[in-house]
Amino acid sequence: MMKHVLLIALLSLGSFGCHHKQADTEPRGEMVDNTAHPTPGGGEGAMIPPEKMDEVQTNLGRRQMIVSRCLAIAMENQEVKRGTKGHITFEIKIDTSGHAESVKVIKTDIEAKSVSDCATKHVQETGFPTLPKPYETSYTFAMEAN
Repeated sequence: MMKHVLLIALLSLGSFGCHHKQADTEPRGEMVDNTAHPTPGGGEGAMIPPEKMDEVQTNLGRRQMIVSRCLAIAMENQEVKRGTKGHITFEIKIDTSGHAESVKVIKTDIEAKSVSDCATKHVQETGFPTLPKPYETSYTFAMEAN
């Protein structure tokens, strides 16, 4: 019995004690630098702050009533049927001075060109905040008139 205990002890030492290698804690390979560094020609100021993006969306939201009026005018002119409703989505590029550089209808389910033209005009007239770099966004207006 003593031989068995001794044999087990020797086998245990062989697998755990003598041949155990210390883990290597030194990093291998290329180091990655995750710290922020300014980029040439604009640095950290080139990012558009979230508050400015929110202001752009708020300013567009304030135009909801006047853009919806475009559909009402088309209905009064009998260009669309009474009770027409739908959506119009714009792609808007805003320059650094806060003006709409380009405004394009990218999707609409209201077929009257006069509605798209009128709504585009109102989006172009929207005042936006000054920005550190040009900003591209999209916005969808819901339109309904009786």
